[in-house]
Amino acid sequence: MRTIVSVQEIDELEIRPRSEVAEWRRLVASEIENSWKDRSSWVIVSCPCCAVTAARPAFERCDIAYVECTSCGSVYAPRRPDEATLRSWYRDSTAACFWRERMLTASRDIRYEKIAVPRARWVMDGIAEYAPRATRLLDVSSNGRAMVDVIVAERPELQACMAAPAADLEGESQGRVAVRPTPVDELAGLGPMDLMTAIDVFDRVSDLPGLVRAARDTLAPGGVLFATCPVASGFEIQALWDRSPSVLPPDRLNLPTVDGLLHMFSGQGWEMLELSTPGMFDVAIVRRAIADSPEVAWPRALRALVEDADREDGRPLTEYLQSRRLASFARLVVRRVY
Repeated sequence: MRTIVSVQEIDELEIRPRSEVAEWRRLVASEIENSWKDRSSWVIVSCPCCAVTAARPAFERCDIAYVECTSCGSVYAPRRPDEATLRSWYRDSTAACFWRERMLTASRDIRYEKIAVPRARWVMDGIAEYAPRATRLLDVSSNGRAMVDVIVAERPELQACMAAPAADLEGESQGRVAVRPTPVDELAGLGPMDLMTAIDVFDRVSDLPGLVRAARDTLAPGGVLFATCPVASGFEIQALWDRSPSVLPPDRLNLPTVDGLLHMFSGQGWEMLELSTPGMFDVAIVRRAIADSPEVAWPRALRALVEDADREDGRPLTEYLQSRRLASFARLVVRRVY
């Protein structure tokens, strides 16, 4: 199993302008308060990675409680909206519409260059190594159209199907890309697939174990899953915890740890091919949080660590975090072996 270190020249604010982020966060908090007052239909879950029920309180965000699994350390919201409620949120909520129409529009070009293309090349490198004869790709990513278009353009043998709940809001079926928004429990009906991409979706799905089972049922034996997600074991979340700006529901209902991801894909016909944390923003986010709240009694060691990193542009510390799987963004490549 590989761990890859890859530092790109990109700043968090290039793809997340602070003024738009502040407005989006305000809309999320307001929408949750006003639209989710009645939570009688919400579901209760155990740890989405290891299924252990024992957990300790972690923090609250937007009046949604989070806990930390006592076994694998994953952080998650044990009481949460069901899939249908989340599907409605990502299609129709004011916050989701703002994200699509303002956030993505404002940073479309830089996101394409710095996010969509590098992720597509990561997937294409994995295809070349692990599934060179693949012809069918299923994408369940959040905002995955740009990446899928790059992959399909580069690999003319591929037929792609986009099945995320709001995939049709990113464009209609065209050429070798079919758009078919599909519930998780119906994904297997789209298979068998050679490849599956799940970018930025593990954290925001109501039933993460159900999605993993659906991925296994959808992939043919030898099929390969490419996924990314934030991880609670990373430096930024561990350092900032309840002050982490990265934790905001419903995008962050599930925050696995690296151990949690390994447990989730242990057995059950899976083989972990790659698991890396190539997160680039941990040091910058922690440094900015300390600068924005100087009155907080931040640990002296933490201050010294990020201040030293600042003098060196943060690159050595970022490379160390990546090499030890301690950054707060993970990507994994998993194969269905039977």
